[in-house]
Amino acid sequence: MNSEKLKADASWNIADVIAKALNIRKDVAIRLIGLLEKEECTIPFIARYRKEKTAGMDPDSLRDFASLLEELRAVQKKSETMRKTLQKQGDLDPKTELALLSAQSMEELELTYAPFKGEKKSSLANRARTLGLGEAASAILTTPNKTNLKRWVTKGTEGRATLSEVETGVKHIVADLLSKEKATMDKVREVFQPRHLFLESKLAAKKKKEGDSKQDNHKSDAKSSRDEQHKYQLYYEFRCCVNNLRSHQVLAINRGESQKYLTVKLTISKEAESRFLAWSRKYWLGKVTKQDAHDLLKSSLEDSYTRLIKPFVLRKTRSDLLKKAQVEAVEIFSKNLKRLLLTPPLRGKAVLGVDPGFSHGCKCAVVSSTGNEVLATDIIHLNSNTILRKIKQLHTKHKFDVIGIGNGTGCREAESVFSQFINKHRDLDLAYCIVNENGASIYSVTEEAQKELPDLDPNLRSAVSIARRLQDPLIELVKIEPKHIGVGMYQHDIPDNQLKSALDDVIEDCVTYVGVDVNVANEALLRRIAGLKKNQAKNIVDRRQSAGNFVNRQELRQVKGIGEKTFQQCAGFLRICHDGLPGKNTDEPEPKPSGSKRKMKVSAKTRSKKIKLDADLKPNPLDQTWIHPESYGIAERFVASLDLKIESLGQKAFIDTVKKAMYETGLNRLAENLSTDASTVQLIVDGLSQEAGFRDIRNEMRRPIFRRGVTDLQSLRVGTKLSGRVTNVTEFGAFVDVGVGLDGLMHHSDSGGNWEDLRRSLGPNDTVQVSVKRVELQRKRIALRLVQADLCQTAFR
Repeated sequence: MNSEKLKADASWNIADVIAKALNIRKDVAIRLIGLLEKEECTIPFIARYRKEKTAGMDPDSLRDFASLLEELRAVQKKSETMRKTLQKQGDLDPKTELALLSAQSMEELELTYAPFKGEKKSSLANRARTLGLGEAASAILTTPNKTNLKRWVTKGTEGRATLSEVETGVKHIVADLLSKEKATMDKVREVFQPRHLFLESKLAAKKKKEGDSKQDNHKSDAKSSRDEQHKYQLYYEFRCCVNNLRSHQVLAINRGESQKYLTVKLTISKEAESRFLAWSRKYWLGKVTKQDAHDLLKSSLEDSYTRLIKPFVLRKTRSDLLKKAQVEAVEIFSKNLKRLLLTPPLRGKAVLGVDPGFSHGCKCAVVSSTGNEVLATDIIHLNSNTILRKIKQLHTKHKFDVIGIGNGTGCREAESVFSQFINKHRDLDLAYCIVNENGASIYSVTEEAQKELPDLDPNLRSAVSIARRLQDPLIELVKIEPKHIGVGMYQHDIPDNQLKSALDDVIEDCVTYVGVDVNVANEALLRRIAGLKKNQAKNIVDRRQSAGNFVNRQELRQVKGIGEKTFQQCAGFLRICHDGLPGKNTDEPEPKPSGSKRKMKVSAKTRSKKIKLDADLKPNPLDQTWIHPESYGIAERFVASLDLKIESLGQKAFIDTVKKAMYETGLNRLAENLSTDASTVQLIVDGLSQEAGFRDIRNEMRRPIFRRGVTDLQSLRVGTKLSGRVTNVTEFGAFVDVGVGLDGLMHHSDSGGNWEDLRRSLGPNDTVQVSVKRVELQRKRIALRLVQADLCQTAFR
């Protein structure tokens, strides 16, 4: 069989595979492959500015596509490498090449290549090949009715001295070949579906024995051991169809197995095994009439299934289960983080940040309303008789509006003290909020924190971080490694690189979704913008500090390292806000006045790129919207067609006229009139409908809870109805802050029977009405039952 025919027989189209796996159209898959690989576009850019090419796929779906594309490209590359290696070694026979070309996963490639690895030379099949029985195996497969194995018997040669030894060696080679055949692998994929496999787990015999021994000898140790084992009690006698396994079950069982509390095994249904073996006999033995050849091939088939195929299926199933569970855990983690990052900012309020503690006291920092200045720091001891007076002195001098208390050790006690202060001084109109402090202490010792707050002790930096993350969670949380933020499910069981990659994507999505003012954004925020790398973000800040604020988006082209491709990818997410026009944030540093003109120095390198820049750049109102510069011409034609001036953008009459044109003409007709696509027109209309004055789209999300009093855990009673905020959502339920210093768990079975639908829309900061189902004071656990959910709906553009 020639190479071209082999490739034709084994070929699989990457667009076909992805389209089928993700249930999308093939033409969409082809276009998206082009955007990612040929045009090198980022996910946020594609999601917002290339909707017409992706049929409106959201960022999460696009990331799934990109991940699968990368995985399949790696399979193709690995396959080619393996083929070249085997060809060089002289081991590339047609069947092996066909198997390598047909493989659609790394597992299939490894199964095919395993016999040829150096460390696998001792396999049964390879030992038989070294005896020179490869030809005999090939003959028994291709011409079974004419082959006589006696001709390969060699007296005095170990492994070939008798016909029985030759048959054994041939059986091992044939079993190996059959397990790698394309037809076999196709049938394996067809027959051994998840519904035919079962996962079983039991309490490890060793742990059970240890528990009994400790119970006899050391009661305290026995209690500790039982407490450890208790978390896995659901899986002591557990059996479930793989098709019905939940991700949290897989991760819990894997953790229990790694800690040696559980023993785990996979089984295949008798029905699936019988079906596969029946097909194998018909496919391989259907035309074999010679009895000894028939018996040998039948034995080879059974050996191939028992020793090679079945273990491969079980290993791959276990691997797929883990991979799927990790992907879903990352998705849950990402969803929670996304909602947390999009918590609305608390603008124009000076905040007292409190990092609670006992022995070393509560670290306190008063931060200005812009977050740019630390007004005061102090350490307050909870058991001090003068604590309320010290808080009053801080407020008298610095007039903070809100108190943000970290939720770490000592939170409950600090909350009680500050609540007492607020109740005593009601005339001050103060409120406090519990702030997720995860990662604050880690941030406080980073190089970035040292650069931002060089004169502060690291313990006090964490109090500043707590205050700032209340003022603008997005700006502050992007400085922290995502895994330290503390939301999600089994995140510590996820490989670091997988978690970091996925969550960096979430942060990038959130930053690009909100958009940033290039004249006030810090370096940490800028490097999260799609298309910008660390050096480019630094160069933007350096350029701003040396030459003054950017007046026009086009000025970004003058920044070192920002070429045409980078400009295309990042420009739509960087805003330039001016006085009297939409997007102006009065709480942020004053940008350069809108009417100013500034002569720009154009370097020789810039001139050599033939970038057309005006010598005197003027502000462009469109730079404040999410309309991309590539669409400015279309936007200007649309505005001109309505007899409007772009300078009136943001005014009510302007917005009314734009909306009226959209309503009367319709999206598709407008797109036709402007010679563009409907999704671009929708973006333009949305941008032109932006109201004057500061508008942060995060305000569509839920704000954190602000309190003026405090409730005790001991005061909770079964049946009590409470209002709370969701803090974390997992596959098995949601954690809810009901104001008692401890989050309660609303298990999915207590969600009213619609958990799957609810889980897709529920997220941090959503309000829920719950009733207390159970309170366990010693174990500090609260079980809640859902009464009503007030969900916040939002979508990325």
